[in-house]
Amino acid sequence: MLDSVRGLLPEIAAAAAEVDRCGRVDAEVIGRLHDVGYFALLQPPDFGGLDAEPDTYLTATLELASACTSTGWLAGWLAVNNWGLSVRDERALQEIWGADPRSLLCSSYAPNGRLERVPGGFRLSGSWGRCTGARHASWLSVAAVTVGADGAAQDFMAVLVPASDYRVERAWNGLGLRGIGADDVIVTDAFVPEHRAFSWLGLSYTDAMPALQRLPQPTLYTLAGSIPLLGAAQRVLDLRPSESHRADIELSMMQIRRNVLEQLACIRSGGYPDSESMLRTRRDQVMASDRAVKAVAAAVGAGDEPALERIWRDVLTARMHVASNVEQVLAVVGRHTVGVDVDDLIW
Repeated sequence: MLDSVRGLLPEIAAAAAEVDRCGRVDAEVIGRLHDVGYFALLQPPDFGGLDAEPDTYLTATLELASACTSTGWLAGWLAVNNWGLSVRDERALQEIWGADPRSLLCSSYAPNGRLERVPGGFRLSGSWGRCTGARHASWLSVAAVTVGADGAAQDFMAVLVPASDYRVERAWNGLGLRGIGADDVIVTDAFVPEHRAFSWLGLSYTDAMPALQRLPQPTLYTLAGSIPLLGAAQRVLDLRPSESHRADIELSMMQIRRNVLEQLACIRSGGYPDSESMLRTRRDQVMASDRAVKAVAAAVGAGDEPALERIWRDVLTARMHVASNVEQVLAVVGRHTVGVDVDDLIW
């Protein structure tokens, strides 16, 4: 699979300027990534998944982003959404992948939806912005708050909605990442069966689930926001070599790989990553984003290659994602380090 992805990189790199100009990644590129198995990397094996190790996903995504940051970001998020589905109800997975294992999801986990309980499920309404890949997806995964008869919030849910129940409004006009199509998605009073609504507050795992599916949800979701930055930095360092910044990027990847492998080993031995492990993983991930931004910034100030301006805009846009909020993460890590209890381990 990695060899096949690498075979696509020259074509993807050659199209990067056009992706930036026209504001979209060609659907044929997404089709080719399907063909080589990229989107199956993190998909459950029962639905066509390759049962791959996370490092394969991280490596492939980094190399895609080094060819075109928009393509790497778009593909990385569509692929990680497949992994996020693995803890959902089997009936929902059958609905999504039973007839078409190549179905993709876009997502937004800002709790902008309102769920009201009705017989057999819920009624959902809401509007979510910046849903990466909305026009390449046939399903939507979004966050919503369950509201009781008294109007009080009762639960924080993740909800699955087919394309027939939502509309996409073109809204993405970012400074960079021009091709990711992070458009707005609107749902108006759609019925959601019980099995398509999933409580984050009641998340639980069973020993029968593969270790990959039991990884803490923040681990891969936040890495999906950092790996494209590292890919962009790698591309810039190929254009404007810097041994110190290259060492920073290599260090970041070593730390990321170590942390993911240690979490998997813990799970496979019958345990679950503790707060120390999760916070170190998040700290190293967010610092990787910071190092990547600094590497690109240094190159932009020292060169005039045409690609540098585009990549710099991509990086400035990507760093705004919650996954790369350095101050927020280090504040939580700092409180934990001095013995203050923290309960915001997710983001």
